[in-house]
Amino acid sequence: MEQNNFVSVGDKMLYQRGPNPNLRGMKTQFGNDFNISNKIINNGNDVFNKYDVIPNSGLNYNLVNRPHKLVVHFDQTDDVAPLILNESFQDVVSVKLLNGIFMEAAEADSDDDGVESYAAPLFITLSISELNNIYGTTTTPGTGNTLLDSFATLEYDKTVDRDTTNAGPASGNPSGIGRVNIYKNKFGINGDIKYFDPPLNSLSQLNIKAYDDSSNTESVTYKCKLEFMIETKEKMRLY
Repeated sequence: MEQNNFVSVGDKMLYQRGPNPNLRGMKTQFGNDFNISNKIINNGNDVFNKYDVIPNSGLNYNLVNRPHKLVVHFDQTDDVAPLILNESFQDVVSVKLLNGIFMEAAEADSDDDGVESYAAPLFITLSISELNNIYGTTTTPGTGNTLLDSFATLEYDKTVDRDTTNAGPASGNPSGIGRVNIYKNKFGINGDIKYFDPPLNSLSQLNIKAYDDSSNTESVTYKCKLEFMIETKEKMRLY
């Protein structure tokens, strides 16, 4: 006689615990006997991760050297003594010049008679005793080529005419100052950086001098701002 899956209303085993042998082929109860299993519990870590039912370990990160930004501002009166930093940096790995701007007062391009009397230096050389790493061609800084003992150069910016007409000595200006020359440095162009291996124990001051390229002598009247990125051995998380 052909069997089917239908159960009579009076079946006394319909609501009993355990499998009902009268329900052949029907998966009406949980358990391995009916080829049904609790996949979340029995199938291991793959299922846990897929359905995110266990605590996440957190965001991924890398350990990097801790950066510190340092900004210094000075003029010609400050190069006679070290610039003392308000906080010392310990275990310094590198010092990078992010950008710098140098404003130098100079003579006007021409006197009243229209004769050119001044040519702006092509660049300014920065000597920083604690960071100097540029090699030049002479052995005595200040007498030929100051690049031998320097850290960076700032290039002349010709994008704006900063000449003030008739401001030279012939116009009665005793200082002879009639022009402001602008020089700039950007890391993406100049790439000035000093590495320390092993790390520098402490950096607490900077001895800075500025030289004109034309005469290799210190600039007379100027203002300068430099922005540095200092990396130390101390680590931080980068997500």
